[in-house]
Amino acid sequence: MLKTSFQVAATYVGAVMGAGFASGQEIQQFFARFGLWGLLGIIASAALFAWLGWVMLDLQENWRSATYPEFFRSLFGDRLGKVADILVSILLLLGMLAMLSGSGALFNEYFGLSRWLGIWLTAGVIELALWYRGEGVLWINSVLIPLKFAFCLGIVLLAFIWAKSGDGEGLPLEPSLLLGHWLVAAILYVSFNLTLAMVVFASLGRTIQKPGARLGAVAGGVALGLFAMVIGAALLRFPEVSGLEIPMVAVAAKLGDWPAFLYVVVLWLAMLTAAIGNGFSLVSRIVDSGFTSYHWASFLVLSAVVPLAGMRFSQIVKIGYPIFGYMGLVFLPVLFYHWHRG
Repeated sequence: MLKTSFQVAATYVGAVMGAGFASGQEIQQFFARFGLWGLLGIIASAALFAWLGWVMLDLQENWRSATYPEFFRSLFGDRLGKVADILVSILLLLGMLAMLSGSGALFNEYFGLSRWLGIWLTAGVIELALWYRGEGVLWINSVLIPLKFAFCLGIVLLAFIWAKSGDGEGLPLEPSLLLGHWLVAAILYVSFNLTLAMVVFASLGRTIQKPGARLGAVAGGVALGLFAMVIGAALLRFPEVSGLEIPMVAVAAKLGDWPAFLYVVVLWLAMLTAAIGNGFSLVSRIVDSGFTSYHWASFLVLSAVVPLAGMRFSQIVKIGYPIFGYMGLVFLPVLFYHWHRG
C-alpha cells in the first residue's frame, strides 16, 4: 500500500512539476505576479490538486478504465469524449514540445552548447524510458521525482535563508489578459495541469488501481503546494529575477556556481519526467487506436515533436498554457458531478 501511495504521489508530482514549474516560469506567470495574493492562490491550488487527485482515481477505479479515451468516454459520453480525446492529444504534444524546447534553452543558455544537442539528448532519454512502457514511467518517476524535489527544495530554502536580495526590480512582466485575478489564475493553473495528470493516471490504467493510490494522489497535491509555495516566496524575496526566462536558476546562483549547476541538472530532470509522462500517454493512445505498434508509435511521436522544439519556451508557457487552462475548465465540474453522483 505504501509503495503504491509513493508511486502515485511521485507520478502526480512528475506530471505537474515540469520545466515550467521547476524553472519558476509557471509560478511567476500564474502566482508571483499577484504578490502576496499569489501565495494565497498557491494554497488554493494545492487544496484543489489534492482533492481532485482523489476524485480522479476514485472514478478511474469505479469505471475500471485502462486508457484515457475510455476515461473521457465515461466522463462525457461518446461524442464529447471524442472531442476531449482530440484536445488532450494536442495538449500532450504541447507539453512535450515545451519540455524539449526548455531543454534546448537550458543547454544553450547555461552550458553554451547547441540547443539542438540538448533537444536530441532529451529525446533520446525519453525514448529509452518509453521503451519499458508503464513500469518504466513509474520507475523513473519513483527515482527522479524525490531527487529533484529534495534538491530543488533544499537549494531554494538555502537561498531564501542566506542569500541577499540584489538591487532592482527585475524585468517587468507583461500584462496578461488571460490571467486577470489571482483566484482565476490559481483555478486555471489547476485546470491545465489536472488535465495532464488525469491523462497520465488514466494511461497507467490498472497499474495504479490498487489500495493506497488515492492517498498518494492527496500526498502528491500537498507536495506540489509545498514546493510551489517555496518557489513563489523565493521569487517575491528576490524581485530582481522577475521577468527572466529561468528565474530560479538566478536564485540558485546567489549561493554560488555549484548550487546553480545542481539546480540546472534538477531542472533538466523535471523536464524529462514531465515529457516522459506526456509521451507515454500519447503513445498509449496511438496504440489503442490500432494505428501501429507501441515502439513505432513512440518513434513517430518524437519524430513529430523534435523538429518543432526550436520555439521559445516562455511564449509556450505564457500563451499556450492559459489557453488550455480555460479549455480544461470543463473537466472540473464534470468530475465533481460524476464523483458526487457515484
